[in-house]
Amino acid sequence: MLVFGLFMAWWYARRRAIVEGVDPSHIDLAVPLVFLISILGVWLLPMISLGDALISGHAGEHQNRFRLFGLLFVAAPTLFVYCRATGLGYRRMLDLFALPAVLWLVCLRVGCFLAGCCWGDVATKLEVGESLLATPVQTVPWLTGDWVWSAVSFPQGSPAYQQHIILGLIGTGAIESVPVHPTQLYELAYLLVLWVGLRTMESRTLLPGYLAIATLSGYTLGRFLIEFLRADSGIILGNLSFTQLLCAMLFACCAFAFGKMKRN
Repeated sequence: MLVFGLFMAWWYARRRAIVEGVDPSHIDLAVPLVFLISILGVWLLPMISLGDALISGHAGEHQNRFRLFGLLFVAAPTLFVYCRATGLGYRRMLDLFALPAVLWLVCLRVGCFLAGCCWGDVATKLEVGESLLATPVQTVPWLTGDWVWSAVSFPQGSPAYQQHIILGLIGTGAIESVPVHPTQLYELAYLLVLWVGLRTMESRTLLPGYLAIATLSGYTLGRFLIEFLRADSGIILGNLSFTQLLCAMLFACCAFAFGKMKRN
């Protein structure tokens, strides 16, 4: 789904480039170049993620995973260098890639759901003895119970299943995990709403870069809230994960950029 989403976003960016009067050959050069170089960020960010790791594996080891924000932190400066080298407007190119990036994330979350990664908190009430063990997987306890109709269970071998084995929530003979919040689908639904909102915004005359900033701020806000229901991240500050701290930092940067645009 990651690769499928990449090609779909590539095609969508080419269509947008043609409408905006940008030579689509720049999209054909920029997309593979930026993505391949940005893979470095996927490997580098977990090295400084301050304990934000995936709890999985039969021995309970911590494993790093694909990090979207690592991709972003390398992609943005790489695209800037490309724009400087080709004489293209950086903000304009960011706007061209904003909406395709949202659809790429939609495809990515479908893949996450099918793979069972990026799973959510336990969505059912637990016994008193289990609650102590399940503390890391019930960040928001009041959002649990039989009324959570969207709860899903993942099969044997999935990261959620392995985590629940480690925490003692299920036995080794269980055929599936404890029901959890499908946070992959929550984020997918939010992304679709965000995309529709951005499309509506795009119909107005906007300053270069405005759409890209609106996209990033909208995503970080939604991701910050959804992270409260995810059980695959370590809590490192209060009740916040490393990803939430990144979201807060990026949202503050977006707010600063919005203010600077209005002043200019």
